[in-house]
Amino acid sequence: MAQFTIGLDLGHFAVKRVRLRSSFRAVELVDFQQVAVPQDERPLRERLAQALAGLEDWSPGDLVATALPGDEVTIRMLKLPFADRKRIAQTIGFELESQVPFHLEEVVFDYQTVGPGQDGGSMVMVALCPSERLGEWLEMLAAAGVDPRLLGADALAASSLGEWLLDSQQPDDCVAVLDIGHSLSSLLVLGHQGPRFARSLSGGGALVTRQLCQAFGIDAERAEEGKHRGLFVESKTRNATTPEQVPVSDAVRRGLAPLVREIRQSLAAHRSLSRQQPRCLWLCGAGARIDNLDSYLSDELAVPVQAIQPEQIELQGIDRLADADEATTPAWTKALGLALQAHMGGRRGWLNLRRGAYAFKGDFDLLRGKLMQVAVAVIILVILAAGNISVRWLSLSSAAATMQQRMNEITRTILGKSYQDIDVALSVMKEKISPATDPLPHVTAVDVLREIHQRIPDNVKARLKDINISPKRIQMTGFTDSFEAVEKIRSELEKYKCFSDIQTGKTQKTSKGDEVEFRFTIAFAC
Repeated sequence: MAQFTIGLDLGHFAVKRVRLRSSFRAVELVDFQQVAVPQDERPLRERLAQALAGLEDWSPGDLVATALPGDEVTIRMLKLPFADRKRIAQTIGFELESQVPFHLEEVVFDYQTVGPGQDGGSMVMVALCPSERLGEWLEMLAAAGVDPRLLGADALAASSLGEWLLDSQQPDDCVAVLDIGHSLSSLLVLGHQGPRFARSLSGGGALVTRQLCQAFGIDAERAEEGKHRGLFVESKTRNATTPEQVPVSDAVRRGLAPLVREIRQSLAAHRSLSRQQPRCLWLCGAGARIDNLDSYLSDELAVPVQAIQPEQIELQGIDRLADADEATTPAWTKALGLALQAHMGGRRGWLNLRRGAYAFKGDFDLLRGKLMQVAVAVIILVILAAGNISVRWLSLSSAAATMQQRMNEITRTILGKSYQDIDVALSVMKEKISPATDPLPHVTAVDVLREIHQRIPDNVKARLKDINISPKRIQMTGFTDSFEAVEKIRSELEKYKCFSDIQTGKTQKTSKGDEVEFRFTIAFAC
């Protein structure tokens, strides 16, 4: 039965959902949907709950993955002087407590090893959220009818897309994924083994909006409308083509400057930890709609930048994203990454905060269901094994009875009395039967064949067609080159002591006339 897995991207302006249909052999993208988040004075969680209520086609059995905004989840990179998993598990809490302003009892965290340290040991990525805030988000999601199996940091949402974004087979190859949101952005560095570095960044489209308001003397609403109609930013390889684009480009550059600065610092932090530079930077998020943004960022960061396109993702049904409205196309990346995380059970570089008191209850139901399936399967196997044993026992019993009956017949024929035990029958045969009265033949069919072939004269060309040997009679058919040769063969066979009488049957030329066919009927006396 197909299982639906859902990725929910809780954005500032819209809630995006990607739904996948997962089966035993394949996964297919079913649809992409987004609902606008109301823009009013209410807290973000309340407005998100209203937007979630507008999503269609929900089912209680769907597996959902979603992520909390970057200002709700803290990501830390820890250096540990050892790589043993047990030691990491024993010490990670103490190491974490020394770096965050919370007691461990007040937070929920998850971690994973992301690579070796420079001087041995290991690098560990940790995501943590205050328990109180996590509970509030789960309450909001539950009120909207959503119970996510996976809940973590949105900076890791795209980690499931690594197999398509990493086109190089070099083991140390890594790429960066930059998601530009409204007030927050995120940077993720991916390698072949999963995430290597992740950080939430302050800054995004809101700073560009503010600069547009100042540059053109307009309010935020009109600035947002202008952004959705399209923005342009100049780069070294592409300049403004109209006078109107110049002030727009200057405003965009000023708005993006703080974000570019944080990206540089984050890439430098990654280099200091791993001594590696991402081969390229993949661009996604609503901010990716700015025209020529990839070239601008490439100039500023000294790394190739390219926007993620649906065609890069080799997934059945991905054309449904390519067919989406052009204005919403860059917004699907996180939702797709989260849906794939739900499909893979969070095994592709995900840090899941559904732990302890906040653990996903459906996992227990799923485990209970699987245990029931295993129990039923075991019972069926036991029944089949018992049936197989019964059938084999009945078959062997029937074979044993047949063999016993046959032995009774043979011993009665040879010894005049039936014996149940083969050893006893053999002992009686050896001790009580003399050579003179031994009923067993002294000359076998092989001996007879040997004698026939040896007694055919060497100067006679003969070809035997058929020899039928029975205890009292032998019938033989063959071909030779003349009638005289037939008599020579008959004469030699008569010299054998066990052939008491040889009768010559029909002897005639073959249809071609080059051979003589003969038949002998021999009385066997041995």
